[in-house]
Amino acid sequence: MTRRWHLRTLLIWLLCTSSLVTFVVIGAVLFFVRVPQITAETRAELSADATDLAHRSEVILGALEAQLDMLAALMAATPGVDVQAALDQAVAEGGAFVAIYQVGADDAIARVGVAHSAGLGRREQLVGNDLSRDPLLLRVRSRREAAWSDKYISPVSGAITVGIGVPAGRGVLVGEVPLAYLLKTLRAASGSGAQGVSILDRRGEVLADSDRPGRVGTVNLAGEALFLRARETRDPIGTVVLDGRRFDAALAHSHGLDWYFLVRSPSGIANPRIGPAVDLGVAALVGSLLLGVLLAPFWATSVARPINAITERARRVADGEAPGEWPRLRTFELNNLSADLERMHQVLRAREQELQAIFDASPVGIGVLDPQRDYAFIKVNEAVCQLLGLPASRLLGYTGVDIALWDDPAERAEFYTRLSSQGIAQTEALLRRGDGNRFLAAIITRNVSIAGLARTVWVVRDVTALRRIESEIRQLNTELEARVEKRTEQLHQANTELAATVERLQLTLGELVRAEKLASLGSLVAGIAHELNTPLGNGVMAVSSVRGALSTFRAQSAGGLRRSMLDQLLEAVDTGTDIAGRNLARAAELVTSFKQVAADQTSSQRRGFDLDELTSEIVLTLRPLLKKSGATIEVSLPPGIHLESYPGPLGQVLTNLVSNAVTHAFEGRSDGHIRIGVDPAADDRVVIRVDDDGSGIAPTLLPRVFDPFVTTRMGRGGTGLGLHIAHNLVVQVLGGSIAVHSEPGVGTRFVLDLPRVAPLAVAGAGTAPPTVG
Repeated sequence: MTRRWHLRTLLIWLLCTSSLVTFVVIGAVLFFVRVPQITAETRAELSADATDLAHRSEVILGALEAQLDMLAALMAATPGVDVQAALDQAVAEGGAFVAIYQVGADDAIARVGVAHSAGLGRREQLVGNDLSRDPLLLRVRSRREAAWSDKYISPVSGAITVGIGVPAGRGVLVGEVPLAYLLKTLRAASGSGAQGVSILDRRGEVLADSDRPGRVGTVNLAGEALFLRARETRDPIGTVVLDGRRFDAALAHSHGLDWYFLVRSPSGIANPRIGPAVDLGVAALVGSLLLGVLLAPFWATSVARPINAITERARRVADGEAPGEWPRLRTFELNNLSADLERMHQVLRAREQELQAIFDASPVGIGVLDPQRDYAFIKVNEAVCQLLGLPASRLLGYTGVDIALWDDPAERAEFYTRLSSQGIAQTEALLRRGDGNRFLAAIITRNVSIAGLARTVWVVRDVTALRRIESEIRQLNTELEARVEKRTEQLHQANTELAATVERLQLTLGELVRAEKLASLGSLVAGIAHELNTPLGNGVMAVSSVRGALSTFRAQSAGGLRRSMLDQLLEAVDTGTDIAGRNLARAAELVTSFKQVAADQTSSQRRGFDLDELTSEIVLTLRPLLKKSGATIEVSLPPGIHLESYPGPLGQVLTNLVSNAVTHAFEGRSDGHIRIGVDPAADDRVVIRVDDDGSGIAPTLLPRVFDPFVTTRMGRGGTGLGLHIAHNLVVQVLGGSIAVHSEPGVGTRFVLDLPRVAPLAVAGAGTAPPTVG
């Protein structure tokens, strides 16, 4: 369960929480931002101090190197000088050296100068010692310049010391410097800073330490990551661990001394700059938090008081009481809240009155029942009172049993039981009005929750008249069904008669097609006779001429045969036979063409043929028709267009199109022109174009031009089947399409789009004979 808070307690808790969050955020910023910044600044300062320390130490210790160089120069420039006295003077009390060796060319100690504090008795023990393996001596000889050594045990004093070697002629001068002098030099070079400083030799051994001299000889930093990085990176910075404590540190390398100078400062909170800053930040944040905790109750009370006043007014509104005057506050947002709540109260009240008015004005009876009190009426509108004939005072607080509302109490019990289990129920039942009259009511109920209270919405309508009308409608529907059945029988008889009529029309269409076939055959025979008439007549005339020449020769030869007579006869026979042969060959050629056309149009066989040859043969059969009408035809087909199709149906289509143009397009004219050509198409198709410059087709007739019995010459010899048959042949037999484009007064164009190889699926389709539409 969600915990609830008083507004004042919640505000106090929020203020304390915000202060705590502020404390955490600022602390995090201080820890994760400022602390790393201070650390980076500290390390940068340490790096600069380490570099400066290395430089200063080189200057201070360089004086010792110069002192040995002067001594070596003196010994080389003055051969008779007392070397032992010079060495003794150089290590006199108060000097930096505790011992100075002169090493000869054979790497053996030739002379030794020893300070009195180290004991003069050690001098004789050192003379003659072989230093050929001494690292310092080897470095000086290999580099031929001054060099400083790592830490080692002095053979003179037995203490930890360091040495400096300088070339001296063929030998080397080696001076021992005590670590105490190095510490003194370190402190002088580092000044009075707060950082800790150390000097490390090449092996990481501590030679001097400003904080703890005891680290000398006991601490080695060769394993520290900072020291390892110093061999690869110049002047590295990072951290080191000394005596279990972590320090921010910087390491600087002195090339003259070949030593490392370490400058360090405590890391983290122990950093002198970080610690005070963190302490100051924590103090400020804690102070702010305490101040917030002390002021939170007073602030929360001042904020909660006006809100409580607004809440009290809102509670009164919820309880249905008059809220009184809404408070006006100094806080802008709270004042707006109070004003908005007041306006919302006014709007809600207006809407409540509006809904109540709609509820009361509804023509449908609506009531609200209490299921906890056996569905007693707790609210009804005026329509319920009028329907039941009872005033509201006789309904509110009473159940249907109390006012004897239901004609059958058992039906009421079953209805409300179903409502309880399903949440929604409807029925039609007989109810009683206040005067005892009964009526059929349609009742719809639904359980709802209003403001957390279980309620039932009860809707009732008087459906007595509606059900009576429905009964009358059902009776009318029964009568209508009988009438529809009778009408259906009449329609069936009419359909039977119509089917018989269609069958007769089909027979008539067949007769017309046969009539068109006879007309086509007559046209074909007429064309054949016309074309054969000329060559046959010429042949007869030639034979007659030969016969006349023979008669003349017989008559002339009776009086005596002369050579000239024989020559005339031979010339006449030669000329006649030549004329007769050529005309008879022409007649044979025409008969062959007519036979092919007739065979194609009657058999509808599929074969290969050239389009230009087929078209020429068709045009040849149409010459009598064209000559009679005065029309001319132009064929422009390129050779080599080969088709594997049905020449008979294609010839019929071309014949019908040309005949249709002669009959319709050039009616009343004697100068018509027809053109047959092809348009570009794909390799497997051919597009044939038949144009005429006739009168064109009317726009109203153009969409129906391929329908049967569509003609402008009905009753004047036209049947309207020519273009219909052409369309069927193109689509059903040739497997293509036919389109028409026409403009009245300009002409008409028919376009045949055909495959070069006709489909086999329609190879057996029937064809119609050519006809003239």
